[in-house]
Amino acid sequence: MVSSAESLVARAHESCGLTDLGPGGWRGGLDNLVSATERDASDDPEAVERIEALLVQRLVTRMRIEEWYSEHAREAADPIDGPLMIVGLPRTATTALHFLLANDPGFRYLRPWEVNNPVPPPVLGREHDDPRRPRVPPAANPRHIVAVDGPAEDWPIHALAFDHAELTLPVPSHATWWRGTAHPDLFPYQERVLRLLHAHRPPHRWLLKTPAYVFLLPEAAAHYPDARFVFTHRDPVAALASTCSTVAAARRQRTPSWSPDAAFGPSLLEHWSVGVQQAMAAREAIGPERFLDVGQHEIESDPVGTAERIYEFTGLTLDDEVRLSMRRWAEANSQGARPAHRYSLEEYGLTAAGVTDAFAPYLERFASHCFR
Repeated sequence: MVSSAESLVARAHESCGLTDLGPGGWRGGLDNLVSATERDASDDPEAVERIEALLVQRLVTRMRIEEWYSEHAREAADPIDGPLMIVGLPRTATTALHFLLANDPGFRYLRPWEVNNPVPPPVLGREHDDPRRPRVPPAANPRHIVAVDGPAEDWPIHALAFDHAELTLPVPSHATWWRGTAHPDLFPYQERVLRLLHAHRPPHRWLLKTPAYVFLLPEAAAHYPDARFVFTHRDPVAALASTCSTVAAARRQRTPSWSPDAAFGPSLLEHWSVGVQQAMAAREAIGPERFLDVGQHEIESDPVGTAERIYEFTGLTLDDEVRLSMRRWAEANSQGARPAHRYSLEEYGLTAAGVTDAFAPYLERFASHCFR
């Protein structure tokens, strides 16, 4: 049996002794996650148990954030300076670009160890000794570039807001609901968490990245009027095959009893094809001056030149020391530096023709950036 949202909140309260869950807007997402767990996973008790534990953990983290704000709100007064936001389909070199640009100390970015456990905020100069920071480097991963202090996606903050598609959980009906709902409270909450995190660890210009931004551009552009967006591209045939493999691996890690069914691949095809359609429409409304398009092949073949284009686009200065750091990082992380990631569309019930058809308007518009 799946627990109610009220019982999950009660479990979180009992766990930490706190009650304040912060600004509104989170309850609708939690309610729908509970309903989706009932619909999609109730026949798998192990999956239900793991999902509920994760939701309780998120509620506890929200309560801890509010406890911090009740005592330290003045310390979070510094606003966010014009963030640079990386957006694009998954598996289009968003991570490589994120890591490349993170060589610039002028950017503040999320580290995995702080985004998953943000309270108390890290302190500049003491981070190496922070007890949350792993002492052992992560193992090489064929799907992801990983580093102890490397940049992390900001979707965990979206998950704390209960405003996330949850593709790595076996609750596909939640993703359907999420992409059809509004997100007015997401970015105010994201900023609340980011202000906490940079309270004692400047700078305040954030480098943010998550593929889910393809669904969220209107809200992001409105909340951060000085934000600029770098949109990455790749042939969806290759990108979606890699995405299916990556999401499947993440779901197995979260809920080991899960395995892909016939609907898994088609559901991801629908999700991301809808996402790029929404992004294309949003770009027209927001204005082309806030977007720069970059192909994965450009990031791989000329990473520093790509960075130079981005800095020119944003009006920032790329100094020689940072340029050298970027070049060294790119040389150490070129193709072949990690174990090969092997995947195919056919494993997930998809075909190249079907993917190409679903992304036809996108390919027509961005063909010059889309290579496999």
